[in-house]
Amino acid sequence: MRISFLLAAISTSFVLNAQPPQVPLYSIDNVTLPESLNKQVCISGMKYLDGKLYMASERCPVIFAFDPESKTVINSINLNVPQFFEMEGMTSYNGKLYLVSENTVAVYEVDATSSSIRIVETSTPLPPKSKSGDGMEGIAANETHNKFYILRERNEDMSKSQIYTFSVERNFEDVLSLKYESVIELPLLNPQWRYSDICFDSQNNRLICLKSFSKGKLRQQFIETINIDVNGNLQTETLQNLPVENFSEISNQYKDQDYSMNLEGITLDKDGNIWIISDNTSGKAQCDMVAKEKTILLQLKRK
Repeated sequence: MRISFLLAAISTSFVLNAQPPQVPLYSIDNVTLPESLNKQVCISGMKYLDGKLYMASERCPVIFAFDPESKTVINSINLNVPQFFEMEGMTSYNGKLYLVSENTVAVYEVDATSSSIRIVETSTPLPPKSKSGDGMEGIAANETHNKFYILRERNEDMSKSQIYTFSVERNFEDVLSLKYESVIELPLLNPQWRYSDICFDSQNNRLICLKSFSKGKLRQQFIETINIDVNGNLQTETLQNLPVENFSEISNQYKDQDYSMNLEGITLDKDGNIWIISDNTSGKAQCDMVAKEKTILLQLKRK
């Protein structure tokens, strides 16, 4: 058994280092967060909208509105959701926020102004959380083509991630629903790899994907992109790495400073900068208690 683990580690190390070098397109800054976000808030989804970063808690029924200029939480949106929800991703469409829950599987629509919330109907049920604990992990809306993309972290045997494409439909009362169109699969080398979130890049007509490898103390972070065709369909064959300066090295550096590097939320601002945030708690969250690890907010600035 030890020999197989050693061979797997050697194989993984080879794969991680075998890729040809790429010129980094982004540098990384750690943006200071208020102490309130170092409690067991479990941020797992994030969306830039109207100059604010909306941060969705995985296990606390709340969305925080964070001002990146003043570095303060300026508002909180309390959610009336089922007891066993588990928010894992957030996006926006036509000024409203949309979240996907992993444990009690559902897509939610939230009005940030009124705090009203409703479940969005999908023509095909989303896959439930698997025995390994994986389920729906990210969501991205494409307003250009009126599509939603929903990420499944890993399938049942943890061999691949999946991204479902839905088209937007509205009834005579203008209520939004989602119609299933297709699913693509992204192979994983082994169960230590996963995709944890996605966001839509409207300027470049592509999907940005947050990917990581974690085993023991070894941690690697990656951002990948998938092009989108003129009809809003994902082009799997275009999957490629987006080079970020010292991404994995910086990740391990902050890990040593008691920051959580379980990166779970990704979004894009109006200037093309990428923002990434970590989920700082495992297990059942006590939302008013200080966590063992701090939440980290990274800004990836385009060079």
